[in-house]
Amino acid sequence: MFELPYSVNLTDANTGQLVEAEIVELNRKLAKSKIDGQWWKIKAGRTTRSHEEDHHWQWLKVIGEQRTNLAYQAIAVQTPDQEVQGAATYFIDSLSRLEEGEGAVNLDRIATAPRNRPWLCEPPCFRGVGYCLLLSVVRHSYLLGLGGRVWLTSLPNQKTHDFYLARGFQVILEDEDGILDFEIPTSAARSWLDSEGYPI
Repeated sequence: MFELPYSVNLTDANTGQLVEAEIVELNRKLAKSKIDGQWWKIKAGRTTRSHEEDHHWQWLKVIGEQRTNLAYQAIAVQTPDQEVQGAATYFIDSLSRLEEGEGAVNLDRIATAPRNRPWLCEPPCFRGVGYCLLLSVVRHSYLLGLGGRVWLTSLPNQKTHDFYLARGFQVILEDEDGILDFEIPTSAARSWLDSEGYPI
């Protein structure tokens, strides 16, 4: 079963040391106090912040709109100081776009806290946040019997695209505006989970 919380390791970008964090359920209280009320209190200029595709996201509203949907999941990475270092939301009742007729998870949104983005804050506070979140979603898909399949629509950013490609995701659709959809097939998901020591 996919039980929360569970431990993951981040890297403290200042010391290079591993820091034990937890994947937790992202509830409305956390979204309001630790994301909407905290994330964008950084020294980066207003113009720089506005260039971030997720700058306008209101996580409390997003979670509230789906609170009665049993297929909707919201998770976060929380460090021992109780701060939320990243978050993701997803639907567990979707269909694969690569493997016809098979179930999949649809990753609705994923973001690291601005303080963990090296192009906004140098050095960032932690590294590995997005990696842990994405791996958690793939793991949940696998535990649900969906083969680890996860698909998503990516923000139009080459760094983001490269991140997904490096994890074994494949491009499944590109629209006229250059927006890409990605999916990780079962084979790549199993390989990734196996490399991280999860039983396959």
